[in-house]
Amino acid sequence: MMLRSMLEFEMGASLFLVGTALVLAGVVGVLQPDGHRWSVLLALLAGAGVGLAGLGIGLPSISHGSDETFWRVFFAASVAGFATVAGVLVLTWQRAHRATD
Repeated sequence: MMLRSMLEFEMGASLFLVGTALVLAGVVGVLQPDGHRWSVLLALLAGAGVGLAGLGIGLPSISHGSDETFWRVFFAASVAGFATVAGVLVLTWQRAHRATD
């Protein structure tokens, strides 16, 4: 029973993090000054790249594991991707506002 609830948590949390990263990028993009809005796409690309790299690193575990193993690896990749998106968004925000000051 505990394993099932942990699996559901990892599934839900993974999708929540991916969705939240997309929403944050959209909000930051709207708030960026003209000419800097496209930079949020770089944050999404970086986050997707880190997430895919995480899945690639975990591929041996996924290919020989169960659904629980897949979602555990996917959750870890989602956390890394979200952190990357958030970090790059902070950098793009600082850069854009330094350029306009």
